[in-house]
Amino acid sequence: MARYSERFWQKPQFKHYLEFAAIWSIYAVMTRMSVNTASNLLGKIGRAIGPRLWLSDRVRENILHVWPDMPKDQIEKIVVGVWDNFSRVSNDYWSLDKIRDDRENRIEIVGAEHLDTLRNSGKSGILFAGHIGNWEMVTLAARMHDLPLTVVYRPFNNPLFDARVRDLQRRSGVELIMKGREGARRITQVLKAAGNTIMLVDVRMNDGIKAPFLGVDAMTPSAPAALSLKYNALLVPIRVERTGPAHFRVTVEEPQPPINTGDRNADILATTTWINDRISAWIVDRPEQWMWFHRRWGKNPKRPG
Repeated sequence: MARYSERFWQKPQFKHYLEFAAIWSIYAVMTRMSVNTASNLLGKIGRAIGPRLWLSDRVRENILHVWPDMPKDQIEKIVVGVWDNFSRVSNDYWSLDKIRDDRENRIEIVGAEHLDTLRNSGKSGILFAGHIGNWEMVTLAARMHDLPLTVVYRPFNNPLFDARVRDLQRRSGVELIMKGREGARRITQVLKAAGNTIMLVDVRMNDGIKAPFLGVDAMTPSAPAALSLKYNALLVPIRVERTGPAHFRVTVEEPQPPINTGDRNADILATTTWINDRISAWIVDRPEQWMWFHRRWGKNPKRPG
């Protein structure tokens, strides 16, 4: 048996085993259902319970921060949709093997030719997406077109659950590297060798740079822009939409080089702003499918002006 350091990102504690047992009991029941039935059941539960939880207040605050004049009924419609999608995401994780086996029916890829272009370009690629629909489908779509991928991930807090999810992800044929110093070193090697990686760029990063996100300045990861400049990597926007229970549309946009005028700092900001603009446009189109739970603009956000 592998040592903890090999299989788990930290040694599991007693509470982790209790949490995992509870999750596993639910998993055992849900896997007896069809993928669609389980997704619909969890979506119904999420819609009924989620809007009443304290976390929904943060969703409402974030929405009002972006759209201060939005009517209350429209806000509540988004809140319900957010919980519907979030609840279904857990079933998507449990059902990754089934979704992968039925991927031709469950994953529609628009712009697939851009994946082929990247694969044949001889250049490294940074695929970027957001926590919209279900971001795991980016990996499946890329592998459906034989695009090799190295993915740096942030581990789940529970190391037992994390190990289970990583096992499911590795079956798609991707290389998984945990976020940290080793992960950064490995990504450097991959991009130097004309490899490809995926980055989720819609999260707050305190040591990032300030760039507009949904029209409001937010601390944003600068790594995609900086790495694309350094290694002449193409940036590939990939949007995921949930179109039904465990059904998705993955839209691959045309690969773009980073903005490069010779002014490194200005180019990183301009490229990062472009990246945020792409993510923002997707959210504006389907706001109920974005994860509004986190503090994207910090604890005490202020609108400009």
